Amino acid sequence: MEHMQWVGPFKIDELLDHMMESFHERPPEAKGVYLISQRPWNGKPTAKCDPLYVGSTMGKSKRLRTRIGDLIADLFGFFGEETGHHSGGVTIYDYCKEHKINPKGLYIGWLKGVGCLRCNVNKVYEKLNPPLNRNRPFRCIDH
Repeated sequence: MEHMQWVGPFKIDELLDHMMESFHERPPEAKGVYLISQRPWNGKPTAKCDPLYVGSTMGKSKRLRTRIGDLIADLFGFFGEETGHHSGGVTIYDYCKEHKINPKGLYIGWLKGVGCLRCNVNKVYEKLNPPLNRNRPFRCIDH
């Protein structure tokens, strides 16, 4: 994580407030890794930020920003018994409900210039060990 450049973190409610502003940094549309935490961090996240979940897109998907939107919808309970947008969002929603945490107060940040997605999502996962990831991210078969 030493050479990774992070954007954020942003409080979820602040990110939503600023998404309409053209000058505000937005998550990339494609190829990215993001982190949800309970506390902010400076520079790069550490265990002190209480990391909850690390996510990404895989392959050539151009849905990172959409995936983060799906995550945020599910953080606030916009899913049904048989449907959901994002399994991590549902898991974080359940965690927030159980611990009486308003998801507006959670933080999100993402990597800039990711390179190999699988390698970088695994580096973040291994360094921070976020407890709400149900499964370990798939390992890179090329590196």
